[in-house]
Amino acid sequence: MNLTTTYAGRMLAALAISVGLIQCGASDAPDGKTPTQEETGAYTQVSVRDMEWVPFSHSFAVQGNVETDRVANVLAEFPGVVEEVLRKEGDQVAKGDALVRINTDVLGKQREELLTQLALAQTLLERQERLWGKDIGSEVDFLQAQAGVQSLERSLATLDEQLDKAVIRAPFSGVLDRIFSNVGEMAAPPMPVVRVVDLNDLYVRASVSDHYAGALSEGQEVRVEVRGMEEGLESQIRRVGQYITAANRSIDLTVDLPKGTRMLPNMVATVHITDLALDSALTLPASLVQQDASGQDFVYVVQDDVAQKRSVVSGMMSEGMLLIESGLNPGDQVIERGATRVISGERVELMES
Repeated sequence: MNLTTTYAGRMLAALAISVGLIQCGASDAPDGKTPTQEETGAYTQVSVRDMEWVPFSHSFAVQGNVETDRVANVLAEFPGVVEEVLRKEGDQVAKGDALVRINTDVLGKQREELLTQLALAQTLLERQERLWGKDIGSEVDFLQAQAGVQSLERSLATLDEQLDKAVIRAPFSGVLDRIFSNVGEMAAPPMPVVRVVDLNDLYVRASVSDHYAGALSEGQEVRVEVRGMEEGLESQIRRVGQYITAANRSIDLTVDLPKGTRMLPNMVATVHITDLALDSALTLPASLVQQDASGQDFVYVVQDDVAQKRSVVSGMMSEGMLLIESGLNPGDQVIERGATRVISGERVELMES
């Protein structure tokens, strides 16, 4: 007897023993059939979730920039050397406050010359008036003297305006945020001399996909968050743009920020916009909703201790909760734990809570 024959004999013997054991086990059941769930009492244990009306809201987030229209880089209308800086950075200033004075020595000397010329012209005019009153002299001489005085007066007024422009003033009330030119430096366009910022009219400008255009309206409540700040701010939409940018299919959105906020211009802000808010809705955790081979959403519900497959129509999802638009009613018991182990029509047993 060779080794191959011996090995085959052992395998046949093991197979015969296995068949005998199976037959013995089957013979324990009535009529040799496999026992049913009712006969064995071995029901699948599951836990359920009772469907009830709850509030539901859905929001989406977009990013934008904190901006303000009240920030001014003030230029020098009169070019010259900075003679004096009258305020310091960080000062609160009112509209019209003098901030920087530019040297006007040359203009001052010109003004003195004009005053001298004006005094002489006024003296000549007075003499011409006296002569003209006595019918002495010509009318042309009188008119020329009068025109000379008026011309010098206009030149003096123009020079005074230039002297006034040599003082750089705050265009509105706010904070003197930055001084760009120091004493002794040249101040001339296009370089700004100072920057004044008013933080009382901040807003967020963001770009929103045109997919949401129908869900946006002026006055709509939103929530604004900025990284590094402890809490978000409740606000509302000031304006919805009326133009879609072709390059990225987006529209502009402007959101007001409350006065006194610690946000600063050019901060990056996240705007959370609620496009659906329901006082009562049926919802389920998204993990409980399954899909069959045809792509139909379904869940298992318990009816009379039997698991039943129920097709559902789902909608938006928010924070892991899925809106159930149809297929379920309040009071339905949806299987949570054990949903992946049951089949439709199978008897189940509820777990003790």
